[in-house]
Amino acid sequence: MTPEEIADDVARPRAPGFTLDPFQELNGRGLAAIHRLYLRDLSAVGALMGDIRAGLRQPGELAPAVRGMPMAQNLRLFGTACGASCRAITTHHQIEDFHLYPQLEVQGNEVLNAVLFRLRQEHRGLEHLIEVLAEAADALATDPSPARFDACAERFAALDRAVRSHFRYEEDEIGPAIGYYGVRV
Repeated sequence: MTPEEIADDVARPRAPGFTLDPFQELNGRGLAAIHRLYLRDLSAVGALMGDIRAGLRQPGELAPAVRGMPMAQNLRLFGTACGASCRAITTHHQIEDFHLYPQLEVQGNEVLNAVLFRLRQEHRGLEHLIEVLAEAADALATDPSPARFDACAERFAALDRAVRSHFRYEEDEIGPAIGYYGVRV
Protein backbone atom coordinates (compact mmCIF):
# COMPACT_ATOMS: atom_id res chain seq x y z
CA MET A 1 0.00 0.00 0.00
CA THR A 2 1.17 3.50 -0.76
CA PRO A 3 1.04 6.22 1.90
CA GLU A 4 -2.00 7.64 0.12
CA GLU A 5 -3.75 4.26 0.11
CA ILE A 6 -3.04 3.79 3.80
CA ALA A 7 -4.53 7.20 4.62
CA ASP A 8 -7.54 6.85 2.28
CA ASP A 9 -10.43 7.35 4.70
CA VAL A 10 -12.98 6.63 1.98
CA ALA A 11 -11.56 3.12 1.44
CA ARG A 12 -11.43 2.35 5.15
CA PRO A 13 -14.38 0.39 6.49
CA ARG A 14 -15.94 1.66 9.70
CA ALA A 15 -16.59 -0.36 12.83
CA PRO A 16 -20.04 -0.50 14.37
CA GLY A 17 -20.84 1.80 17.27
CA PHE A 18 -20.57 0.42 20.79
CA THR A 19 -22.16 1.75 23.96
CA LEU A 20 -19.44 1.67 26.60
CA ASP A 21 -19.32 2.11 30.34
CA PRO A 22 -16.39 4.18 31.76
CA PHE A 23 -14.24 1.09 32.44
CA GLN A 24 -14.74 -0.17 28.89
CA GLU A 25 -13.80 3.25 27.52
CA LEU A 26 -10.62 3.29 29.59
CA ASN A 27 -9.69 -0.25 28.50
CA GLY A 28 -10.19 0.75 24.87
CA ARG A 29 -7.67 3.57 25.23
CA GLY A 30 -4.76 1.24 26.02
CA LEU A 31 -3.90 0.93 22.35
CA ALA A 32 -3.57 4.71 22.04
CA ALA A 33 -1.07 4.77 24.91
CA ILE A 34 1.14 2.26 23.10
CA HIS A 35 0.86 4.23 19.88
CA ARG A 36 2.12 7.37 21.63
CA LEU A 37 5.46 5.62 22.22
CA TYR A 38 5.94 5.09 18.49
CA LEU A 39 4.88 8.63 17.66
CA ARG A 40 7.55 9.88 20.08
CA ASP A 41 10.18 7.93 18.11
CA LEU A 42 8.94 9.33 14.82
CA SER A 43 9.02 12.85 16.23
CA ALA A 44 12.63 12.35 17.35
CA VAL A 45 13.65 11.31 13.82
CA GLY A 46 11.79 14.32 12.43
CA ALA A 47 13.66 16.61 14.83
CA LEU A 48 16.97 15.05 13.77
CA MET A 49 16.09 15.68 10.13
CA GLY A 50 15.38 19.31 10.99
CA ASP A 51 18.77 19.57 12.70
CA ILE A 52 20.48 18.06 9.64
CA ARG A 53 18.70 20.50 7.33
CA ALA A 54 19.83 23.38 9.60
CA GLY A 55 23.43 22.14 9.54
CA LEU A 56 23.45 21.28 13.24
CA ARG A 57 23.88 17.52 12.72
CA GLN A 58 25.51 15.36 10.05
CA PRO A 59 23.51 13.43 7.40
CA GLY A 60 25.32 10.24 8.40
CA GLU A 61 23.50 10.33 11.75
CA LEU A 62 20.13 9.71 10.13
CA ALA A 63 20.54 6.07 9.03
CA PRO A 64 21.46 4.80 12.52
CA ALA A 65 18.57 6.80 14.01
CA VAL A 66 16.05 5.40 11.51
CA ARG A 67 17.35 1.85 11.81
CA GLY A 68 17.45 2.27 15.60
CA MET A 69 13.76 3.13 15.93
CA PRO A 70 11.89 0.28 17.63
CA MET A 71 9.71 0.11 14.51
CA ALA A 72 12.71 -0.54 12.27
CA GLN A 73 14.55 -2.81 14.71
CA ASN A 74 11.57 -5.08 15.01
CA LEU A 75 11.03 -5.11 11.26
CA ARG A 76 14.49 -6.69 11.00
CA LEU A 77 14.18 -8.93 14.04
CA PHE A 78 10.60 -10.07 13.82
CA GLY A 79 9.35 -9.18 10.33
CA THR A 80 6.85 -6.59 11.50
CA ALA A 81 6.96 -2.83 11.33
CA CYS A 82 6.03 -1.75 14.83
CA GLY A 83 8.04 -3.30 17.55
CA ALA A 84 7.91 -3.87 21.26
CA SER A 85 6.49 -1.22 23.53
CA CYS A 86 8.62 -2.86 26.19
CA ARG A 87 10.57 -6.09 26.61
CA ALA A 88 7.46 -7.87 27.90
CA ILE A 89 5.69 -7.31 24.59
CA THR A 90 7.35 -9.05 21.66
CA THR A 91 6.07 -6.89 18.85
CA HIS A 92 3.24 -4.43 18.51
CA HIS A 93 1.75 -5.46 15.19
CA GLN A 94 2.33 -9.14 15.80
CA ILE A 95 0.35 -8.81 18.99
CA GLU A 96 -2.37 -7.02 17.09
CA ASP A 97 -2.33 -9.44 14.18
CA PHE A 98 -2.00 -12.66 16.18
CA HIS A 99 -3.51 -11.86 19.58
CA LEU A 100 -5.64 -8.74 19.64
CA TYR A 101 -7.37 -9.02 16.28
CA PRO A 102 -8.28 -12.71 16.65
CA GLN A 103 -9.93 -11.94 20.00
CA LEU A 104 -12.07 -9.39 18.22
CA GLU A 105 -12.68 -11.56 15.14
CA VAL A 106 -14.18 -14.41 17.16
CA GLN A 107 -16.97 -12.08 18.22
CA GLY A 108 -18.45 -12.71 14.77
CA ASN A 109 -19.01 -9.05 13.92
CA GLU A 110 -18.54 -8.95 10.14
CA VAL A 111 -18.39 -5.14 10.02
CA LEU A 112 -15.62 -5.08 12.63
CA ASN A 113 -13.82 -7.95 10.87
CA ALA A 114 -13.65 -5.87 7.67
CA VAL A 115 -11.87 -3.16 9.68
CA LEU A 116 -9.40 -5.72 11.05
CA PHE A 117 -8.66 -6.99 7.54
CA ARG A 118 -7.94 -3.44 6.40
CA LEU A 119 -5.69 -2.79 9.41
CA ARG A 120 -3.61 -5.86 8.58
CA GLN A 121 -3.18 -4.56 5.03
CA GLU A 122 -2.05 -1.21 6.43
CA HIS A 123 0.50 -2.97 8.66
CA ARG A 124 2.14 -4.48 5.57
CA GLY A 125 2.15 -1.07 3.87
CA LEU A 126 3.79 0.57 6.89
CA GLU A 127 6.46 -2.13 6.99
CA HIS A 128 7.33 -1.28 3.40
CA LEU A 129 7.47 2.47 4.09
CA ILE A 130 9.84 1.95 7.02
CA GLU A 131 12.18 -0.12 4.88
CA VAL A 132 12.07 2.47 2.07
CA LEU A 133 13.01 5.21 4.54
CA ALA A 134 15.82 3.10 6.01
CA GLU A 135 17.23 2.49 2.52
CA ALA A 136 17.07 6.22 1.73
CA ALA A 137 18.85 7.00 5.01
CA ASP A 138 21.57 4.46 4.14
CA ALA A 139 22.01 6.12 0.73
CA LEU A 140 22.23 9.53 2.41
CA ALA A 141 24.99 8.23 4.70
CA THR A 142 27.10 7.22 1.68
CA ASP A 143 26.32 10.38 -0.33
CA PRO A 144 25.20 13.28 1.90
CA SER A 145 23.97 15.39 -1.01
CA PRO A 146 21.02 17.79 -0.83
CA ALA A 147 19.11 15.60 -3.31
CA ARG A 148 19.57 12.50 -1.13
CA PHE A 149 18.50 14.46 1.94
CA ASP A 150 15.40 15.72 0.15
CA ALA A 151 14.55 12.14 -0.89
CA CYS A 152 14.94 11.06 2.73
CA ALA A 153 12.80 13.92 3.98
CA GLU A 154 10.09 13.04 1.47
CA ARG A 155 10.06 9.39 2.54
CA PHE A 156 10.02 10.33 6.21
CA ALA A 157 7.10 12.70 5.69
CA ALA A 158 5.18 9.97 3.86
CA LEU A 159 5.83 7.46 6.64
CA ASP A 160 4.95 9.97 9.35
CA ARG A 161 1.63 10.85 7.69
CA ALA A 162 0.77 7.20 7.08
CA VAL A 163 1.60 6.08 10.64
CA ARG A 164 -0.37 8.92 12.23
CA SER A 165 -3.34 8.24 9.98
CA HIS A 166 -3.16 4.50 10.66
CA PHE A 167 -2.98 5.00 14.42
CA ARG A 168 -5.96 7.39 14.40
CA TYR A 169 -8.00 4.96 12.31
CA GLU A 170 -7.07 1.98 14.46
CA GLU A 171 -7.78 3.79 17.72
CA ASP A 172 -11.09 5.21 16.49
CA GLU A 173 -12.36 2.00 14.95
CA ILE A 174 -11.21 -0.78 17.26
CA GLY A 175 -10.58 1.08 20.52
CA PRO A 176 -14.28 0.96 21.42
CA ALA A 177 -14.50 -2.72 20.40
CA ILE A 178 -11.52 -3.54 22.62
CA GLY A 179 -13.33 -1.98 25.56
CA TYR A 180 -16.73 -3.45 24.69
CA TYR A 181 -15.46 -7.02 24.37
CA GLY A 182 -13.10 -6.69 27.36
CA VAL A 183 -9.96 -7.47 25.38
CA ARG A 184 -6.80 -6.65 27.32
CA VAL A 185 -4.14 -4.62 25.52
